[in-house]
Amino acid sequence: MTLSEIRRILNECEFKLFDISFEFLAMPKGDGFLIQLEGYIRDNTTKSYSWQKGGKHYISSFAIRDEVVNKAWKACFDFVIHEAREAFFYKNQTIYHPHFLVDELAAFVKRSGHAERKEKSLPKKQ
Repeated sequence: MTLSEIRRILNECEFKLFDISFEFLAMPKGDGFLIQLEGYIRDNTTKSYSWQKGGKHYISSFAIRDEVVNKAWKACFDFVIHEAREAFFYKNQTIYHPHFLVDELAAFVKRSGHAERKEKSLPKKQ
């Protein structure tokens, strides 16, 4: 698989969500390639529109067409989940925000203990 072959396959993929069209980017990476989703969308924090890019997904130089298409779908899926995590609020806080630093999350877990449920269970049915 070459970069031009990957780009041809990605040109056959389309992702449009809420009337926003996204583009697939492809670039060389070591012995393979990376693909990335990009769209001109409203930022959840600043509320201004800008080009936003999703995470990078590796494709081997030995990949077949199906793998490229499936990675393109995975890039779309991950992008949507990322945005949903930023947009979901509980008690006015973005509790699932994807930009928390893992070291901060680890420190929080250590301070608060594990996620044991404090509420009482429902009584068992007789």
